[in-house]
Amino acid sequence: MIEANPVKVAEATAQKLSLMERAKSLDSLRGLDILIMIFVNDLAGVRDVPAWMKHVQPPLADGMTFVDVVFPAFLFIVGMSIPFAIGRRIEKGDSLWQIWKHVLTRTLALLVIGFFMVNGENISDQSLVSPRVWTLLMFLGVILIWNEPSPGAGRKRILTVGMRAVGVGLLVLMAVCYRGQTPESGFFQMRPHWWGILGLIGWAYLVGCIAYSLFRNQMAAMVGVMALLYCTYMAEAAGAFSSLAWFTRWVDIGSMLGSHAAIVVSGTILGMILTPNSSLKTARARMQWALFYGLGLAAAGYLLHAAHGVHQMFIINKILATPPWCLWCAAITTWVWLGIYWLMDVQKKTRWAALLEPAGQNPLFAYILSSILVSLFALLGRFNFHHVLGQSFAIGFWRSVAYAFLVTWLAGGLSRVGIRLRL
Repeated sequence: MIEANPVKVAEATAQKLSLMERAKSLDSLRGLDILIMIFVNDLAGVRDVPAWMKHVQPPLADGMTFVDVVFPAFLFIVGMSIPFAIGRRIEKGDSLWQIWKHVLTRTLALLVIGFFMVNGENISDQSLVSPRVWTLLMFLGVILIWNEPSPGAGRKRILTVGMRAVGVGLLVLMAVCYRGQTPESGFFQMRPHWWGILGLIGWAYLVGCIAYSLFRNQMAAMVGVMALLYCTYMAEAAGAFSSLAWFTRWVDIGSMLGSHAAIVVSGTILGMILTPNSSLKTARARMQWALFYGLGLAAAGYLLHAAHGVHQMFIINKILATPPWCLWCAAITTWVWLGIYWLMDVQKKTRWAALLEPAGQNPLFAYILSSILVSLFALLGRFNFHHVLGQSFAIGFWRSVAYAFLVTWLAGGLSRVGIRLRL
């Protein structure tokens, strides 16, 4: 019997613990972003909100507010998670097919949920089911299908399969009952008006996973991919893909597969410095690298924006997903992570992060739970206290703060009793 080398075991254990500590900063960043996302989404329904607390107006203006950074920050965080997620599967011994089966299944799930959520925003009062009830039944179907199964075999497995079958049945039934605000021909009236936030994440995640799978330990190649994706956006804006109308009708190559995906890849690049294979072995080295990486992203955004008078693609704009907007948002997210990493990994100050843990524990469920609660409140009619509290900014602001913590803590609590969405 061969005994394990105690020195190597100790080194491996220390390395694993160090990796877990680095991942905590990522979890806290994710929790912070989800918390802010729910806050700003709820604040949008409050009267007299200051302009700097809303998306930049008019929608195609050259500029952004902190609200315009929330979605790209989540894309960036998705990218940071890719080296951890795929790396864990490789360590477990998963085959290439198993890894890609997971990636494609997750992408499809995000597209399906995003598709249903977008159609829920455009549902007609003439549908066979009232809009609020339709939304609640749709989300029930989503939860039944994608709730993380309990470990074990036998009856638990049968129960999980049964729940998923009921969930699929519910989504099919809601699709049949659906009627859009704009009359559509045919029995099935749901349409991909756009893919929704989750769908946009799904497309960008797919491209990020492809890039990381091809160039897993090659930092320079990943930077090259990021630049190529921004070039893809510019090519699309210049009309390079006009002959692909059959495809661009469903997928916007420039934003979905170009600039949004570039944000994910830029996050993946930062995530790569946290893996055991990284050449940066100390916290100081990682922080210096991240600082200059953020400066490089910001500088690229600044230089591209200098051409904003030449073409609209060079303005800073969320709706158009322009490269300067993407680069600035990636830089800001890098620096926010850097501050969190310094606090948690260097200064060892982690107690404050307990406020963010519930949001990071069950992020997808927290996101849809917000919509579920709004639909439930709407069923109260004139007794909808949530709506009443939003009639003035002074009260509505604190309503949105309390609501964001309520939703994330509720999502965290439900995850501990077995309601946790896992794509």
